[in-house]
Amino acid sequence: MKKTTLALFFWLAYWIMPLGGEEAAAALQFSLKQAQDHAVQFSTETRNSRIDVAMARKRIWETTASGLPQVSASLSYRDNLKIPTTLIPAQFLDPDAGEGEFIGLKFGTQHNATLDITASQLVFNGSYIVALQASKVFLRLSENQLEKKEIDVRETVANTYHLVLLAEKNREILRSSLENMRRTWQETDAMHRAGFSEATDVDQLQLAVSDLENTLATTERQVETAYRLLKLQMGIGPDRPVTLSDTLASILAAMDPGLPAPEGFELARHIDFRVMETQERSMAMLLKREKAEYLPTVTAFFSLSRSAMRDRFNFFSRGGDWYPATILGLNLSLPLFTSGSRPARVAQARLELEKTQNLKRQVADSLKLALAQARSDFTAALEREKNTAGMAALAQRIFNDTQGKFSQGLAGSMELTQAHNQYLNAESGHAQAVVQVLDARLRLDKALNRL
Repeated sequence: MKKTTLALFFWLAYWIMPLGGEEAAAALQFSLKQAQDHAVQFSTETRNSRIDVAMARKRIWETTASGLPQVSASLSYRDNLKIPTTLIPAQFLDPDAGEGEFIGLKFGTQHNATLDITASQLVFNGSYIVALQASKVFLRLSENQLEKKEIDVRETVANTYHLVLLAEKNREILRSSLENMRRTWQETDAMHRAGFSEATDVDQLQLAVSDLENTLATTERQVETAYRLLKLQMGIGPDRPVTLSDTLASILAAMDPGLPAPEGFELARHIDFRVMETQERSMAMLLKREKAEYLPTVTAFFSLSRSAMRDRFNFFSRGGDWYPATILGLNLSLPLFTSGSRPARVAQARLELEKTQNLKRQVADSLKLALAQARSDFTAALEREKNTAGMAALAQRIFNDTQGKFSQGLAGSMELTQAHNQYLNAESGHAQAVVQVLDARLRLDKALNRL
């Protein structure tokens, strides 16, 4: 029995432990496009937008069903604890009775029950017809909002992806510089002990090493914060490890550096403009619905009921009579006078439509301006990246030459530290310039509705 239990334990450990250990700790790796696609599918914003689209589809059916046949049933019971008394002239029963004499009679039974089934059908209603059209416009608006949200999520994730890569690039530069500076410090310290260098040089390099260690620790925290932000935007739990397969260099190499032709911009295809067009149609439907309130409403109905009157509560006993009643009717409702409230609502709807049209023109002008600004920013970012690349290469040559002179005793520690700081600033500036190019291209693609 013990052997069987141990065998079962090891068998379970063999199959279960890898799932809870290796697979649970396995890092998810994403390229930039994979990260954007994952965020579009799993981010909170896009999931809620898809829910809005599903709700819009349900609203269409809700509106449609309100004009289809409606059937309701009701069952009522009334117990007349004291049957009401009705006075009638006494002459009805006694011709010899005098004027003004009445006799009290009780009509009805103590227990009364009624079962009623009613069916109704909307024959004509102008507001209903407009509501059907408006619900479809609302669905289109929800779909446009979903598309816009997906574009915004792609842009946000790309910006954060670039931010993570920038933080990692800075960390890489700092680690390499720290290793190099620490080695130089150790060599200088050894030379000082041998009497070939001054103590000031050792202290200066030690101070530079300490400063690099503090900066590297800050950069490590920046990398962690950037990763947490990226995982939040992608809809990934904060404890799940994530790695990025793209680098700043690979994304920059895959980027199209050319400016698109100005005539390639189509305003009617831009998602922001299409949202405003759909919003304009929605306001037009609202105006149409308010005007439709002037039209009559026609409804047909059919009612079938059965009633029973008893002196005792024996409705479920056999032999009792249930008296039927059948009604077929038509209702016509026509608004005649509303003291000016209906014209006021029509006027408000017309003004809302005018506001939306003004806003649509403003959005069109804003999109054109944003495109021109994005083109200018992208051109400037390309020039800045080119200049900073040359500055970084020059700063590295200066630092290498200064480091060689320092090892030969031809340069001091202060000069070496200055050259090293200049090199770090140049490398960091070039990395930031690359990110600015990528972000500028992202804004340009968004302005062209290419995300």
